[in-house]
Parts: sequence; structure tokens; C-alpha cells
Amino acid sequence: MNVAIIFHSLSGQTKKLAGRMAARLIVAGHSVKEIELRTNKPIKSGTIRQPLDFEVTNLPDLAEFDAICVGGPVWAFGPSTVAYKAILQMPALKGKKALSFVTMGFPLKGMGGTAAIRHMNKALTDKGAGVLPGIIVPKMFHNFDLLLEKAAADCVRSFS
Repeated sequence: MNVAIIFHSLSGQTKKLAGRMAARLIVAGHSVKEIELRTNKPIKSGTIRQPLDFEVTNLPDLAEFDAICVGGPVWAFGPSTVAYKAILQMPALKGKKALSFVTMGFPLKGMGGTAAIRHMNKALTDKGAGVLPGIIVPKMFHNFDLLLEKAAADCVRSFS
């Protein structure tokens, strides 16, 4: 399967997760392209409940991919505005599998992670994708590296 891992990472934690997902998918026999999102102006914070007055400038042509993973950090108890805007800018995703993923500082998934995945999955569903259960990786009070490995393994199982 040809998989795009499209992500936004400000602190590097989500980039670390994207890299581990890519490595595991490659070992499982998939071809993978990692795309770290860029915007036409700096975005350091925000909420999807306000206007998203910027553009993602480096979305790839998604026609070549069978599946996409799209993720970012949890911001303001929801998805990163950059990752969410990327989904909104995507063309129709009919016939493609989609997996959303987030990293978060708070220790409990219900402290923004669950809502972030819900918003992202709704936007992916609206694009026509076959949406898979999302992945949430909390950091505070957890063994973050262990959770990253588990999340990467869950990603591979999602595409099996």
C-alpha cells in the first residue's frame, strides 16, 4: 500500500510519532512518504473554533496514495489548526483509507485528544475517506517513547 503521512509538529513530538509510524509501515512492506506541513504564514497556536485565515502550502497530490495518515498536536482541546486546515484543503478522498493521529501534553485522552480525533475524523469522512479509528498519544505522566512504539504498531495493524 502507498501511504502518505501528513503531519504538523511544532515541538517535534508529532514528528517523532510520524517517523516511527513510517518506519513500522516500511518494515511491514508499505511504501511511505512523510510530509511535514508548511503554511503561508507562521502558525504557533490557535483553535479551529476561530477563522483559519492561512493556507497549507505543501499538500501533495493525494491521487498516488492508497491511504493517508494525518496528524498534529492537540491545541486548545482540539486538533492543530494546521493539520485540520490541511484536511479541509484536501480533494475528495473517496476510496482511500484515512487514519488521524495526535500527540498531546495532558495525561488523559479526554483532555483534548478525543475531541481532536473526532473533529479530524468528521472532516475526513466529509471528504469521502474510509476513516479508521484514530491514535492519541498523551505525554504527561506516561512513558512517551513506549506509547509512541505502541501507536506505530497500531498504525500498521490499521492498514493490515
